[in-house]
Amino acid sequence: MGIFTVCSNGKQASTQTVPSPVVQLNVGGQLFSTTLSTLRKHPDSRLAELFSGHPKPRIDAQGRLFIDRDGTHFGPVLEFLRSEKLPTENIREVHEEAVHYGIKALVKRLEETPQMFGELVGRQQFLSRVPHYKENIEVRLQVSSSWQNCQSQVLLSSQLMPVRLSVRSAAIYLAN
Repeated sequence: MGIFTVCSNGKQASTQTVPSPVVQLNVGGQLFSTTLSTLRKHPDSRLAELFSGHPKPRIDAQGRLFIDRDGTHFGPVLEFLRSEKLPTENIREVHEEAVHYGIKALVKRLEETPQMFGELVGRQQFLSRVPHYKENIEVRLQVSSSWQNCQSQVLLSSQLMPVRLSVRSAAIYLAN
């Protein structure tokens, strides 16, 4: 953003740059200073939303903007907003913060790092080798749901007569 004076001939006479306001942040007790433009760098993020004025941000006793979240890994998020530099440590934790703040570019870049990408690929490769993994998960969820229903029915009937079900008898009950 610049301020300039226009001469009578329509030409620009001087240009000044108006810096973005400095913002003091208290993120879970950790203090940070940055500019408003840095916090709004990704317009679709929670940070940009938080500092757009709706809802009004909370202020601590010293007049700093307060974010009620652990500030341990906020520094690398802020550094990414400033310079697009990726952290070299605590990748998973910074990824979690990036997801929370909705900074999609940081989330994507972190997921492409060897630490995150290798874990995701490794997990997918492992699960692809487990026979009928997806089907087994669906069956387990159905059994779990049915078992919870069965337990509540047994609980209700146990007021009249105590009933004990073993896992085997519960499986037989569910099969019928």
